[in-house]
Parts: sequence; C-alpha cells; structure tokens
Amino acid sequence: MKIPRFLIVVLFIWVSLWQQLWTFGRPNILLVLTDDQGYGDATCYWPDTDLKTPVMDRVAANGIRFTQFRVNPLCAPTRASIMTGTYSIYNGMWRGPSGPKTGNDGKIIKPKNRVVHDDVLMLPHFLKRTGYVTGIFGKWHLGYDEENVPNARGFDEYVGFLGGAHLYRWSKNSKLERNGQPLKTDKHFTDLFADEAILFIRENKERPFFCYLPFNAVHGPLRSEKRTNNSGTPEWLQHYESQGVEQPRRDYNAVMSHADDRIGDVMDTLEELGLSENTLVIYLSDNGGMTHTYPSNNGPLRGGKGEGWEGGLRVPTVMQWPGTIPAGSVSKANAVHFDLFSTILDVVGIEIPDTNGPLNVDGISLLDHLKSGGKKELVDRYLFWDLWGKQAAIHGAWKIVGDSGNHHGRFDNATKAAKGFDFMLVNLEDDLGEITDLKEQHPAIYKDLKARFVEWIAEAEKYN
Repeated sequence: MKIPRFLIVVLFIWVSLWQQLWTFGRPNILLVLTDDQGYGDATCYWPDTDLKTPVMDRVAANGIRFTQFRVNPLCAPTRASIMTGTYSIYNGMWRGPSGPKTGNDGKIIKPKNRVVHDDVLMLPHFLKRTGYVTGIFGKWHLGYDEENVPNARGFDEYVGFLGGAHLYRWSKNSKLERNGQPLKTDKHFTDLFADEAILFIRENKERPFFCYLPFNAVHGPLRSEKRTNNSGTPEWLQHYESQGVEQPRRDYNAVMSHADDRIGDVMDTLEELGLSENTLVIYLSDNGGMTHTYPSNNGPLRGGKGEGWEGGLRVPTVMQWPGTIPAGSVSKANAVHFDLFSTILDVVGIEIPDTNGPLNVDGISLLDHLKSGGKKELVDRYLFWDLWGKQAAIHGAWKIVGDSGNHHGRFDNATKAAKGFDFMLVNLEDDLGEITDLKEQHPAIYKDLKARFVEWIAEAEKYN
C-alpha cells in the first residue's frame, strides 16, 4: 500500500519535534582534564605557588573545590576509570595503553592489562543514546587499534593524538589527527584544542553536548631555554621570566598558565552563548605532579605521579554549575575519578547502571553532594589503588600505603605479595605528610584495611 505523502510529512515533523522535546534543556557537560598538574600547582589550593591559575580559581569561587579528590597516579588508568565508572585494574587499563601485535601464526594478539575491555562501554556511548553530541579535543591515551580510537568509542568529533606524550607544536613526526585522518597545524596544541572545543560548542549550542577537553599540558616533554621550540608560548615565558622564575619551572608554569587561560576562553564562550547555567563544568588533573625529575609542585603532599602517596593520588578538582552548585563551596569528602561517570549520567538524567559489561560500576553520583555545596555526606566506602605494586587503601581518614613490588599485571602474584606485605598505616587528618606509621597503635584498623585491599586485588584475577 502506498503511504500518502502528507502522512510522511506529518510523521517527519512529529519525529523532529519529539527529538527536540527529548533533548530540550538537558544540561551540557564540559570536562576539562589537565595532565600531570600537581596539587600545589593551583593558586586556590596552594596560595604560595609561583604558578597562577585564575580560571581554576574562578571555577572554585563560582562553584565547589574538592580538597580530597583522588585519581589513579597514572594518566591512562585515570582516563579509563572516568570513561567507564570502574576500577582500572578491572576494566583492562591497569597501566598505559598498548596496541595489538601479530603473533607468529599471523593472528592478532590483543594487549593484556593495557586496553579497556571490548564489552565495557565508555561514557559517550551512554550519552549518545539519549541525544547528546560528543566531542574530544586533546590527548586520548586509551588505545591505538581501530576498535579503541575515540570515534569507535562513542565520540562524534575528535581532534588530538592517541598517545601519552607529544610535543606542543606540530612536526613531521606528529601523530595529530582529526577523526582518524592526519592533521597539520601551525597552532600551539593548547590553542588548537581550545579553539576546536569552542567551535564544537558554537556548532552545537542548540543541542545537549558532552565536550571533553583533555589537554596534554603540562605533561612532558618540556624544552629548555636554549631550545627555540619551548613548550610554553613566548608571551607566557616572558611573563614568568619577569617574575624571576628559572627554567625548567618557567616553561612548566608557562604551559600550565596558557592552558588555564584558554580554558577561560572556552568558559567565556559558554557565557556568551547563554549556556553557563545549563552547563556542568568539571576541571581537574589526571594524576599528581611528577616531582622527582620534573618541576611539579604537590604542595604539602608526599610523593607524586606513579606513587600511592597522596602526592600521586590527590589532585586539584573544581566544578561549577551556576544555580545548582552553591558558589564558594568546599568539599572535604573522599571523592574519586570514577565517580565522574556516575555523576555525569545522573546530571543528564540517565539511570546509573549497576554494571558496565561484566563489571560492577564502582562510581557513585556526586550530584546531591554538589547541590548541597559539599554538605551532604557521601556513602561510607573503602577505596583502593594499585599501580606497578604501589598500593593504597583508604577508609575515612585512615590509609594503608606501600610498594609490595611490581607484579607486571599478574594479579595472582599481586595478591600473594599484598598478603605478606607490611603496609604503613597513617591518619591523613592528623598526618597529611604520611610520616608516622600507626599500625602498632591501631592493629584492628590496619587488619581491616589490609584484608579488604587483598580481597579487592584478588578480584582482579577474574577480569585479566
């Protein structure tokens, strides 16, 4: 039977209106991730720092600042957990990503412990199902093969690079891409990523969007002052030189301040378009600053990137959502990176799933906590970390921490090592620098934390 043309037109109009009503007014998400920014490399966290971050400070003043927000102490595992809501030792990204290899028989061998499992979906997949347009502009670091690049993992638009480190300007060896195709640019990468995010927001101002802006700032390599191709721009280098900041800290500061400044431009675009009050902005670092051979600053915290000390886990984290998050709020809650997955789903009105593929969703929604200005307590829970055998577990103010030895992703070995390891027990409320071991004074607390940690890491054997 031939369908009358006017019915086709009516059906088309009805579908279009339904789609508009379905997505109308749904909040936008701007997720900004800096790279290796230390806890003390933000003015609102460490006022004595020589590195100024007025935009991060502005977000904190207009929204909420977390004093105990923790991530994984390494780039890729943090990103994998944010995108999936799960612990990285369960989701497949125990450490940095690796591409597939070809075996002697010609068959493709997928990397183990170095790529998110195929049956674990990423955040943009969930958002796209409900009408969101999704874009990533910056560092991906979650896979190299065609099944694990941004466009295959739920992003409509992608400009950036797949790896973990990159120069800040294009060269013949650059791996810069636009939706899988090589891209050449004369722009500093920080400018490129910010400009692309601004363009994405402008083009999608009438639609709900998820804009993910993971800068490579301030990850190395930095360039010395003797090299013409500094990581920092001339303007910011001159600014910090005038402040008497020496190299290589000068270049580090220049790169970070440049990124902070451009984040301000992205947020100004939201304001210009009248989108600020309908946009949740999340601005944080992917891990603690690297302090051994790199000029980062973790303020009062011990250790840094790659370690289980607070300097590796605790990062500057601020959020704003005018009219929803009370301005000037401070949260002292133990919040973590994989909570962002559940929080974003809750914010946009998607039911938080109990599982993601075969994994339990570990993150909780922070939405009510945000609305209360950090006053509403989070559910009581234990939190765990493992990277190369550098391990930690936290419950309230209590923490066990130590290095039981690199198990190279063999979680049966990791479990055995943890059972026999003598962790340090600290109370972070009284000992933020993690100096005094209290396990002899509090054996029951130590026994409980250690037993729960061993149980947690043993569970990883099921998924690896």
